[in-house]
Amino acid sequence: MDISRAGESQNNHHHIRTDRFFSAQGEWFFSTREGSPIGPFENKDHAREGLTDFIEFMSLAEPKTLSRLHEALTAQ
Repeated sequence: MDISRAGESQNNHHHIRTDRFFSAQGEWFFSTREGSPIGPFENKDHAREGLTDFIEFMSLAEPKTLSRLHEALTAQ
């Protein structure tokens, strides 16, 4: 089954998805599409809830807010 993200075509097969969750120093994080870590969370279940909340926020946020967040996540 091919599940595409918003804006991806069904024929776009060059993206490799990895687990967004990782643990560091006993705390859990998830990573955004941009590769930015979000956390820490107490455990993986809380990180999953955090990711769900993050996705919900992203789906409801105004374009200006999304643009600023994207800039912050990709800033080096």
